[in-house]
Amino acid sequence: MAKQFISDIMSTQFPLITPDTEITEAIAQLEKFALFGAPVQDRNGKLVGFISEQQLLAPLLQSSYFCDGATQVGQLMRKETLSVSKTTTVVDLATQMQQDKPKIYPVVDNEKVIAVVTRSQVLSALKENYLSCSTH
Repeated sequence: MAKQFISDIMSTQFPLITPDTEITEAIAQLEKFALFGAPVQDRNGKLVGFISEQQLLAPLLQSSYFCDGATQVGQLMRKETLSVSKTTTVVDLATQMQQDKPKIYPVVDNEKVIAVVTRSQVLSALKENYLSCSTH
């Protein structure tokens, strides 16, 4: 199996969500990019957290029922985040994904988010490698 890196499979198109993004806008961004979660960045692109659909569900339910004011992502985001480098191998991330729950990992270079990689992208890369093995 040829060594494949995250840079080979990552998506450079992803939501731009900051701590002051309102939850309705965050949901719209997740829908636009068909993601279950996204990195939260400061104004300089530095990773400061992660927001998922799960974290958005309860506050949106509460706000929609009581017509409360808008909630911002910074109030809900998880500040402890897992991330990978573009030089991480697909095999290394797949191994990590067996122990960790995230379905989406921010790809960080010099503390800035440059892309995201999803579990589906990792599975697809592994599948392609498997299929190439079975043809030899």
